[in-house]
Amino acid sequence: MSLQANKLSLSIAGKTICSDLDVCFNPGEFWGIMGVNGVGKTTLLHTLIGLRTINNAKNNSSKNSKPETGYITLQQININDFRRIELAKRIGMMLQEYEYNFPSTVIEATLIGRHPFINGWQMEGSHDKQLAINALKKVGLENFHERSVNSLSGGEKRRLNLATLLTQDPDYYLLDEPVNHLDIKAQLEILDLLKEKFALQEQCGVMVIHDPNLAYRFCDHILLLFNDGQWLSGKTKDILTRENLSRLYNCPIHLIKDAQHRLFVPLKSSSSIES
Repeated sequence: MSLQANKLSLSIAGKTICSDLDVCFNPGEFWGIMGVNGVGKTTLLHTLIGLRTINNAKNNSSKNSKPETGYITLQQININDFRRIELAKRIGMMLQEYEYNFPSTVIEATLIGRHPFINGWQMEGSHDKQLAINALKKVGLENFHERSVNSLSGGEKRRLNLATLLTQDPDYYLLDEPVNHLDIKAQLEILDLLKEKFALQEQCGVMVIHDPNLAYRFCDHILLLFNDGQWLSGKTKDILTRENLSRLYNCPIHLIKDAQHRLFVPLKSSSSIES
């Protein structure tokens, strides 16, 4: 069961995000999407989950923007053909920022992830609550059940966002900067949790991430979005190179490596790139 972008061309405010993007996200894979701020990484995630309509080129009358074409499929079915509730059982998204506008406890917020599986005015059952409890434990919030969400720090709210998605437990996890606001140790713990989960349970993660060192350590596939609509995708070891990252960020990158590790270090623009 694959989530696939087919000949996808996207633009926003007259700026091309990608042209003829062909990429297939498969079960068991952990993808990283990388690019400079404003290149369209979040827009691409929103398109993959069906939150952004792909317009037909014939109906695009603006002279200042390029037509949006292509389509997204899940199990070879156009995602627009799925009922929203059925799509929510298969694909979930962790937003870059999420505000809790209504007062609730941590456990209540976590149970939002079960909404696609609950009919009508039905209440959550013991199975739903156990999933939420397990998810909170996995992200280190096992003692926070009755805490108000408004009392949490930025990092704790980020963990709660992930716990809600873990409670939903879709086949595809679309993650927009999931380790934002987390300290170094927490970043490693969360990404290790996700990498192991996707591999063992044959689920797939597609993550927007800025740190090439974390991307190299945890992602097995990478999609690079360049500033002119061009893109590059493939296995991490092939895509995350000094040359590609220097081009991606328009910044010299120094590579330190041994037989097992790569460390990418940004340099000042005036510095030379060492081999």
